Amino acid sequence: MNKLRKRKFNTYYWTCVVVAVCMLIFSNFDWQIIIAMLTTGTMIPFVYFDERGKDAFPDMEVEDE
Repeated sequence: MNKLRKRKFNTYYWTCVVVAVCMLIFSNFDWQIIIAMLTTGTMIPFVYFDERGKDAFPDMEVEDE
């Protein structure tokens, strides 16, 4: 089950990157807005939902004990 969840999040991250690249190429939006949307769209699920985010960003309250 863990491997399926990891694969699902990897697919989500790659989809976000592909959409951002397509938007950079084909749209008139400012590139900084597109990069900001990509960063937000990938970091929020990584930190809050992906189990690998818990290892990358440990909870400081738990670490202090």
